[in-house]
Amino acid sequence: MKVLIKDVDEKLYRMLKAKASIEGISVSEAINEAIKLWLINKDLDRIMVIKSKDFWDAVNEGKYALFCDGNFIGSFENEDEMIKEARKYKKCYALSKKWLVGEGELTGVF
Repeated sequence: MKVLIKDVDEKLYRMLKAKASIEGISVSEAINEAIKLWLINKDLDRIMVIKSKDFWDAVNEGKYALFCDGNFIGSFENEDEMIKEARKYKKCYALSKKWLVGEGELTGVF
């Protein structure tokens, strides 16, 4: 996809271009990597460790596991049921093996 980005700091862009060249990658690849890192870092304040055995058992069984407001809520056979239940709470985390697309890569945790 082609994207036009305005108002990029000229000095930063030159540094990016030089570093990308040294690393043997294109500026586009460097920008994609920078975007991924920025997104990950922005989410660090929302990271939490779920220590519920029931939650992880449900994930391992291939079900949709739901953890809301500090408690394991349940495991669900389908995503729609899980989402319906999650709407009753303030802050929820959900996980399913079905959302894994690569090694450790998630497509939907909310």
